[in-house]
Amino acid sequence: MGFFVEDISIFYLTLYGGIVIGLLFDLYRALRSNFKIVKKISFLFDAIFWLLITIVIFTTINLLEKFDLRYYHFVALFLGFILYYNTISKYIFTVFNKLISFITCLFKKTVHYIVGFLNNLYYIIIYSIHLIFDIICYIPSVLLSTKRKRKNKKGVGA
Repeated sequence: MGFFVEDISIFYLTLYGGIVIGLLFDLYRALRSNFKIVKKISFLFDAIFWLLITIVIFTTINLLEKFDLRYYHFVALFLGFILYYNTISKYIFTVFNKLISFITCLFKKTVHYIVGFLNNLYYIIIYSIHLIFDIICYIPSVLLSTKRKRKNKKGVGA
């Protein structure tokens, strides 16, 4: 009787692995629907997705059974995924979409403000250098030219 209860508890724990796979699947779908780049290089994201699922499966089986693989592990993983997908997947998918939209909007605004700040900083630096250049070059030449005009006026009238 003890082995049966242990197998049932391991079965339920493996169901959670299927739910985690469902969460990863919804995250993957949300990323694909929000970013065009993911659609263009989907083969790379497919490989990353399947690699993550493989890691979840092996981690689940290793933590529960130390790689003592049994058929009900795969049944439980599949049932956990189906259970998740048919119950709360659409709500989690909506949450992931809104979260990704919020993060991308926040990132875009942050980049926009940083670029605006750097643009203003650029003009402050350029105009400061321009002012220093004017002080060094233009003002002495104006003073010298007015001094020459005064000499010319004194020389012409004499």
